[in-house]
Amino acid sequence: MLSIGFRASKVDTSLFILSDGTNIFYLLVYVDDILFTGSNSAILHHLIQLLSSKFKLRDLGVVHYFLGIEVQSTGMGLMLHQHKYILDILIRAGMTSCKPVDTPVSPSKVILLPNRSFSDPTQFCQIMGALQYLTFTRPNICFAVNRVCQFMHAPTDSHWAAVKRVLRYLKGTASYGFHIT
Repeated sequence: MLSIGFRASKVDTSLFILSDGTNIFYLLVYVDDILFTGSNSAILHHLIQLLSSKFKLRDLGVVHYFLGIEVQSTGMGLMLHQHKYILDILIRAGMTSCKPVDTPVSPSKVILLPNRSFSDPTQFCQIMGALQYLTFTRPNICFAVNRVCQFMHAPTDSHWAAVKRVLRYLKGTASYGFHIT
């Protein structure tokens, strides 16, 4: 990729960027999944042919789903969301029929209070890992998720209650996403 003009992103080691002043192209590589897009479809197709002459590639066309992120094309750009991923998290946590709440953090409860250790720290860590990945398309839960992550080494029942609050918020906002123009 570097030999045809791409440069490695300084922010993400799996992102490569090609820019010629008027056009820009992004190539995101994650293990054996590649997402390739750009501002000029003719040049994009040429670059795909060039890459396929060097690597075994299969063009799957317009992206609809990539690494758990659902992609919907709109008239003004792309909508990224993780509706299915959220439903999977709710299933794993046993909270598919929970009552939704309006905010991911309770304005009245403090999660620093010492209390009983949570009975299943493995489940706590698995759900927290899933929630951390979800913050890519849901920056509105970053504060709550990062706050609770501070207690992954020794989660308590109050920390699990905070996680359940985030899950209840997600239950009511599962269709929310991130719009890119």
